[in-house]
Amino acid sequence: MERQAIENRLLGNILAVTSTMTVGKTKAARIVGGERKLQRLHLSGAIECAGKVNAQNAKWRYNLAQVLQHCRPAK
Repeated sequence: MERQAIENRLLGNILAVTSTMTVGKTKAARIVGGERKLQRLHLSGAIECAGKVNAQNAKWRYNLAQVLQHCRPAK
């Protein structure tokens, strides 16, 4: 197998496993590159999140696979 095919397969495996996982707002913002960018991605529908609607201090949980798809480039 060539290197590109192996990398694509591994990335697919990672995204498949993380599709059922969630992360909090702080960690998601750190991964994508900031809270503003996270809000823009959420409002555009690129990243789904879930939280309790009727709770005052509800924690928002973001889909980890979608967050990873929009991560900022490594330095």
